[in-house]
Amino acid sequence: MRGGIRIGSIFGIPLCIDSSWFLVLGFLAVGLSVDYAKLSPSFSLGYGAITAILFFISIALSKVARDLMSKARGVEINAINIQFFGGGNTSDRESKDPFSVFSIAISGPLVSLVLSAIGFTSAWLIAGDIAFSGNPKTIDSLATSLGNIRTIWTIISLKFAQINLIFGVLSLIPALPFDGGHILKAAIWKLTGDRFVAIRWAARSGQVFGILTVILGGLMLPNSFFGGIFLILMGWFLFGNAGSYLYINNLQQALLDINAEDTMTRDFRLVDSEISLREFADKFLLMEAKDANPIYIASSNGRDRGIITSESIRHIDSNEWQSRSLQSLVTPLDEIDTVELKDKVSMIVNLLEQKQLRYLIVRSPVGSVAGVIDRGDVIKALDNKLLWRIPSEYIKQIKAEGKFPSNLRLVEICEQLAEK
Repeated sequence: MRGGIRIGSIFGIPLCIDSSWFLVLGFLAVGLSVDYAKLSPSFSLGYGAITAILFFISIALSKVARDLMSKARGVEINAINIQFFGGGNTSDRESKDPFSVFSIAISGPLVSLVLSAIGFTSAWLIAGDIAFSGNPKTIDSLATSLGNIRTIWTIISLKFAQINLIFGVLSLIPALPFDGGHILKAAIWKLTGDRFVAIRWAARSGQVFGILTVILGGLMLPNSFFGGIFLILMGWFLFGNAGSYLYINNLQQALLDINAEDTMTRDFRLVDSEISLREFADKFLLMEAKDANPIYIASSNGRDRGIITSESIRHIDSNEWQSRSLQSLVTPLDEIDTVELKDKVSMIVNLLEQKQLRYLIVRSPVGSVAGVIDRGDVIKALDNKLLWRIPSEYIKQIKAEGKFPSNLRLVEICEQLAEK
């Protein structure tokens, strides 16, 4: 739900529009131009475009209202991204309680309903009670008494009102990413006390509504091509956005469920700290593969003393290798960043990224080395939990590169979890 084309800013917050709007506005302009063809044959497409733009402005205003409420409820907004349907803001974190979720979600539909009332009022001021006759032929006949221009603006006002009314009602559908889905999430969260369960139910509801909307649009195509296409597009966006909520929700829950013990490996070398540097170089360093970058744990008298890096020995004159013991190069475990067995993997991701570490040592309750964790181990643990079926070669690549895949949004999501 990130990105978009920046068109300005509101209260210092960047305002962007999703690129899908160009396609949506084009379809709407052509479809709505039919209503103005008789009254203005030469400029019917222009009036269709005006109505479509008013539709965009309506959605934009409802999203802006939602974001202002978000700021009022303590959610920091980085950007406002006006999408066709669904989430409209880019924030650092989510709401921390069900009431904040509800307050933010209800603000958008309320604005739409107010705009609908303004549209109906404008139509009444232009044409009087006849604007609400509900008979298209009666409205078209206004041209003889009001003139074509006033009749056209009556139609535009009515469509503006109807569009906002429809959008306000649609927004209340209890399915993510609609505002009604967030209201449903807030209600389930309040009842169960579990945010993850609430999002899962609301997102599944969004996927079901998306499929049903696509099917309905397909059934409408023979009788109303543009109406059918509109519903198919709406269902497609609804299903995709609901899937995004579900993906992030499942990933967040996995990051909080998996701990260091579930993630760590024994992929390290245990060496005696009493041996000489020469023996260490001959038995270990020279025997490693060229591209290998192993982790060495020094121990003596049955206790793990610390870590040894292959780089540290390179700074020692080779003439001293025979006389110096490995213990002289040990970095004690208490002087490095370590984690415990029950620490959450979300915290581990944050520590790896903030300190730019290649790996983390996992310590047992007695202080010994229980295992090690690198970025590839984190991805493998998530793969096992979420059944991603990531190829082992790709995990090896992550280990070698020391970077999390950017498309997973893993680092960003872990930062958000740390703020909750």
